[in-house]
Amino acid sequence: MKNFQWLFTLLLFHIALVNCKYESHANPPQNDMMLPVTEKMPVDRACSEINPVHLAGKFNPAEDSSFAVIPARFTPKKRIFLRDEALESFEFMWRAAQAEGVKLTILSAARNWTYQRGIWNRKWNGSRYAEFDGQERAVEILKYSSMPGSSRHHWGTDIDLNNFENEWFESDPIGIATYLWLTQHAAEFGFYQVYGDQTNGRTGYREEKWHWSYLPLAEPLLACYLSNPPVDAFENFDGSNWADSIGIVDAYVGGVDSPLP
Repeated sequence: MKNFQWLFTLLLFHIALVNCKYESHANPPQNDMMLPVTEKMPVDRACSEINPVHLAGKFNPAEDSSFAVIPARFTPKKRIFLRDEALESFEFMWRAAQAEGVKLTILSAARNWTYQRGIWNRKWNGSRYAEFDGQERAVEILKYSSMPGSSRHHWGTDIDLNNFENEWFESDPIGIATYLWLTQHAAEFGFYQVYGDQTNGRTGYREEKWHWSYLPLAEPLLACYLSNPPVDAFENFDGSNWADSIGIVDAYVGGVDSPLP
């Protein structure tokens, strides 16, 4: 009976820890700084606190005071950006992972509308999707790439980590360990995998084990986007005329997994 009581107490303690979504890591950085907690903006008035140009990426993050350059120790890329709060929280997550032998590397972060258009147009006109026409080509590209104006990367809250292939996180020993660490600990720092395996019926993009979103900022941005979609986001790029018929806003921008209420 004593063993049962002990196990029951341990189980309750574990549940309490899981429910604390934004608690700081059990091993804080050596400088004794505490992990900052970003207050999630209330969804019902989120748009009043959001710059509308951020929604569709119609801005230059290098000229925006709410964005910061990601230090070289976190990424091999030159001058890529992330929102200040997301970058600060990522640094704590990076240190915690490093302490446990896991290296987190940012391969992509903030991408504005112009950058995303370059990615989209190259795929639209490349040989990989040449066998598809019109709407079918757009849908094929949308399996893993966003139309300009609809990417969460516009917001500076989302990052791509370590590798762009699900197989690496599933088969490579380092990839397996990295993904396991992220699924166990990323939420402690506000980061979540928003594109899961779709077994729950989620619409939109295919699973991306590399894509992690800083939800304290991304959730209200999403709510604002869905309630007030940018009116001029889906024009002036190849295949833009298919955005409405595909349901880009509801099926893709809204097609995310979120653990937050």
